[in-house]
Amino acid sequence: MIRAKSITVNEFRGIRNITLSLDGKNFAVCGPNGTGKSGIVDALEFTLTGNISRLSGSGTGGLSVKEHGPHVDSRNNPEKAFVSLTLEIESIKKVVTILRTVKDARNPTITPNDQDVIAVLKTVALHPEFDLSRRELIRYVLSEPGKRSKEVQELLRLEEVETLRALLQKIANACERDVKLFTSGRDDAGMSLRQALSLPQMTAAAILNSANEKRQILSLPLLATLEANTSIKDGITTITSAANTNKIVKIQAIADIADIKKNFTQLQSPEFLAECLDVKNSLELMLKDEEFLHHSTREALLKSALAVFDDKACPVCDTTWDPEEFRQHLTHKLEYYSTITQQRKDLEEKIEPITALIDSIGSSLPTIIRYGALLQTPVEPKPLIDYLVEMKGIITALKEFLPLNLSIQTLSLLNKIPATVESII
Repeated sequence: MIRAKSITVNEFRGIRNITLSLDGKNFAVCGPNGTGKSGIVDALEFTLTGNISRLSGSGTGGLSVKEHGPHVDSRNNPEKAFVSLTLEIESIKKVVTILRTVKDARNPTITPNDQDVIAVLKTVALHPEFDLSRRELIRYVLSEPGKRSKEVQELLRLEEVETLRALLQKIANACERDVKLFTSGRDDAGMSLRQALSLPQMTAAAILNSANEKRQILSLPLLATLEANTSIKDGITTITSAANTNKIVKIQAIADIADIKKNFTQLQSPEFLAECLDVKNSLELMLKDEEFLHHSTREALLKSALAVFDDKACPVCDTTWDPEEFRQHLTHKLEYYSTITQQRKDLEEKIEPITALIDSIGSSLPTIIRYGALLQTPVEPKPLIDYLVEMKGIITALKEFLPLNLSIQTLSLLNKIPATVESII
């Protein structure tokens, strides 16, 4: 808890200059209209948050703290408009002074400027409901029962919680997709390294032993340990590296070609075709529910509406409902959303092995194209490049999932490898 000990207001709102000694006690401000009572409340809020609620929100038009915070006679001199508040923070047993000017409202002078003091003041600033104006209180008292939950949200500044929740969920989903992509890249890089070093398994000891065998052939110092920043090529000169940039390492190339041929065989195997057909059938069954999949975020809104329902009117549209019918209606919808969401999750798990194989082919193709360009008789890369673009499009469609028709159409193209591509490889 914090207690105000004194406040000085200068050229702020309707107040020219006043100092009040509050002594950390409860107090009331009274007087005729227009004498600055609300200005004291505004001054307290401004000092603690840098904002004035009455100058923001709906119905305030172009009002702002910088333009309308100073006294009318000091509108062109916002540096003269300031509030100094001395308060006691009981939890840390410190007396603190905050000086905030309208000209630089975001940067108050806090004495003492200790970390524990800053932490408490930041917490207070996050809860501006400590400052409720007469207008806000009366609006809540007079609000209709069906709208009262909305008024509470506005009083507590919670109206943006759902928007924030949806944004955080969007960020989480994007991060999850990125993690899968990076994991796939890491696995592909590990597979390439294992093939290059002819390793039966990827362990630090196996990598170190294999790398040292090859370094010994090149008369390079052996590596003692394998750390995160260790380069197994350490010691090879830039000249040697540059000289070899236009050469094909045959062992690696043969392994890469064998790997993509193996993936092509798997792509056309009966087992893989059966997996694709299963996913395609499941997608077709979900076509009738595609609209629900597009609006899956409504599930959270329905849960919120159910939680704040006051047994009289829908908190979203203010329609009057029988309490039992309303709860049954929303419960039925929530069950449906839950079922559809679970079906999508299960289907995405089925799609994952399919996308993993296509990802692997898509990762291998640029390497094959490079080999073709380095041959004494270069290979025409266009068929491979066209196929690579096609693979990337398939991956994008399957990972984005919607629209379902595109995913269904994409599954039908997976096992069709152009004859020119197979011939080149």
